Amino acid sequence: MRLLLIVLVLVFAPFARSVEPAPLSAPNLAGTWHIDPARSTELSPWKSFDLTIAVNGSSVSITRKLAWGRRDFTDTLAFDTAKSDNVVPIDWWADNRHLGAYIGEDKTRHIHAQWLDDRRLLRVSTDLVLEAQQGPRAVNILSDYKVSTNGAQLTLTELRSTRNRPVVYVFNRLP
Repeated sequence: MRLLLIVLVLVFAPFARSVEPAPLSAPNLAGTWHIDPARSTELSPWKSFDLTIAVNGSSVSITRKLAWGRRDFTDTLAFDTAKSDNVVPIDWWADNRHLGAYIGEDKTRHIHAQWLDDRRLLRVSTDLVLEAQQGPRAVNILSDYKVSTNGAQLTLTELRSTRNRPVVYVFNRLP
C-alpha cells in the first residue's frame, strides 16, 4: 500500500497545482469619513469636515461637507481615473484660508488621478487658476487619499504648489 501511494504521488505530481493563499484585498476607500481634528491640520475657517467617497470602476466621486456653526458648504468632485484629463467645474474655492484667493475666471479645474499601492492610495493632481490681489495664479494641488491597512482610517495629504508644508487631515470611517 505504501509503495502504491509513492507511485501515485510520483505519477500525478507534475499535474498538481500549488495552492497559494488568495491575496488580501486592499481596504476600500469608498465610504463616509469624519475628520479627527486632534490629529489633523487646523481647518480654519471650518470646524467640521466629512468626506463621502464613492468608487464605481474607474469613476470616483468625492463629496466634501465643511461646516462651522450655521455656515456650511458641500461640493462634489467627480472624475474618471481612466482619463488623462478630467475638466471639472468649480463654483467656489472653499480652501481659501484667509488668503484673499478665489477661483479664477474659467471656473474649472483639471484633474488627473491614479490608484497606487493595490488601490489603497488614490493620488489626485488638480490644476486650477486662482485670482489673487496680484492677479491670476496657476496652482497645482497634489492630494493623496490613503486608507489604513485595517480600513478604519483615511489620511488626506494635500501639497500645494503655493506652500512648502503639506496639509494633513485624518478621518475615521463612519458606520
